[in-house]
Amino acid sequence: MPSKKTVLALAIALRLNTDETQDILACAGYALSHSVQFDVIVEFFIVHEMFDVFTINEMLFRYEQPLLGQ
Repeated sequence: MPSKKTVLALAIALRLNTDETQDILACAGYALSHSVQFDVIVEFFIVHEMFDVFTINEMLFRYEQPLLGQ
């Protein structure tokens, strides 16, 4: 069973839109939450179609969140 972080990294790698990301998360038993800072940051990049994992990880690091791909 993949972790939520792994599923989101896959969604970024596949350049999935918000609906597709929600679907793949649901298949793994997860959902994005607006009360979880990590989710909000990753969702922002997905909504704005910014799929550069290095840029996303820079923002996650800035807010002391776990990085994608670790």
